[in-house]
Amino acid sequence: MKKSIPLLLGAVVVLAVCQPSQASAKRDPKAGAAGCIDVVHSWNTTAKHGMASFMGVSLERLPALFCQRLYDGIHSGRISYSDINRLQLDQPTEIWMVLKGKPKPAAPTRSQAPRSSNFRNCSGVDGAFQVPISQKCPLSGWAHY
Repeated sequence: MKKSIPLLLGAVVVLAVCQPSQASAKRDPKAGAAGCIDVVHSWNTTAKHGMASFMGVSLERLPALFCQRLYDGIHSGRISYSDINRLQLDQPTEIWMVLKGKPKPAAPTRSQAPRSSNFRNCSGVDGAFQVPISQKCPLSGWAHY
C-alpha cells in the first residue's frame, strides 16, 4: 500500500488541477475525471489490486469509483490540500475514509438539560444538571451531588 501513495498523489493532483473553479464554472468537471481514470489505468497491476482490495471493489470498477470518490471528497471539502501534505508526511488523513466510501463521522454533541421555568441549567464535570431557580449554579462541577 505504501507504494501506491505516489500514485494516489498523482490522481489527487490531476483532480485538483482539473477541477472547475468558481470563475470558470463553464469547464466540464468530467474532463478531470477522465484524466484521473487515465492515471488509474496506467497504475501497475500490484497497485490496482492493492487499491481495489482496500476500497472493497472489483478491478473493473476501480478506476471510475476511485476517481468519483476523490472528486466527491474534494468538492465536498472532506479532502483538501492539507490532506495531500499529510499524506506525503505519512500522517493521518481523511483521504482513506473517503476512498473506502465511509461517511464522515458525526460530531459528538453534549446533551442539554430540558428547559423548565422552575429550574436553571448548570454544567458540571459529568454533564448538564438543574438547580432550583432560587439557587445559583455551584462554582464546582461536583457540587450538585
